[in-house]
Amino acid sequence: MSVRRIALSLLCTVFAAGAIAGEASPSNPKDVIRQTVRYCATGLERLLPGEYYFCAAVRDFGKGHNNLAAERLRDAAYWASKPAQYILGLMYYNGDEGRVNRPLGIAWLAIAAERHDPTYEAAFARAYLESTAEERAQANVYWKDLRENYADTSAGVRAHRRYQSEMRMIEAASFFGGSVFIAGLTPPGDPTGQFGDGTDTSRIGGVSGYSVGKMIKNDADEYFRGMVGTVTVGEVQPGYVAIGQVAGAVRAPR
Repeated sequence: MSVRRIALSLLCTVFAAGAIAGEASPSNPKDVIRQTVRYCATGLERLLPGEYYFCAAVRDFGKGHNNLAAERLRDAAYWASKPAQYILGLMYYNGDEGRVNRPLGIAWLAIAAERHDPTYEAAFARAYLESTAEERAQANVYWKDLRENYADTSAGVRAHRRYQSEMRMIEAASFFGGSVFIAGLTPPGDPTGQFGDGTDTSRIGGVSGYSVGKMIKNDADEYFRGMVGTVTVGEVQPGYVAIGQVAGAVRAPR
């Protein structure tokens, strides 16, 4: 299981996801996090920043740096991390860490559910159905604002362009038979050869470009799974509808 999936499972319980998802909380979740997520690959920030910042959020929460963890979640959400957007929704909806704002929580959950992940859709539908008419109206206002920076048509496109740009460099190294070093993901290499910005987090050496590229591609495929426009040619089309219509399109949990 990847760090992201472990982190998601842990955060779902830590941030009182039981109020929506019906999951039980571990006796001491921060201890579990500290034992599970001890390091986040800094080199991953150049390729999949949403993945890196989400890992950093989990790490910081495990250390008791709750405010910093919340900032990292928002950083991850900016780079189209659906787990981060989901957790932000739960935090605001349930009032964790003093961040009570149910309409804002519903709006974040709607953004998280746009790829139709069953877990995120169920959480959004339940929160929406539990809300009042006034909360739904305010949630729609928040949602229209959030989508400008955090929906896939903006954040997803931003993250995918970053990923493609960095992958071209790795593919170039692979084409010429070179190797690639990415801090936290591969063994150290020869500092005299570099790609990208030329820092220690991106230098030639360590592992073959082909192996690194394949490993990262597998992670990226999971990260962007369900995102419209990552495979087909052309720009992503917005196609936004009111949040109430979004709720009507998902099946309410039983």
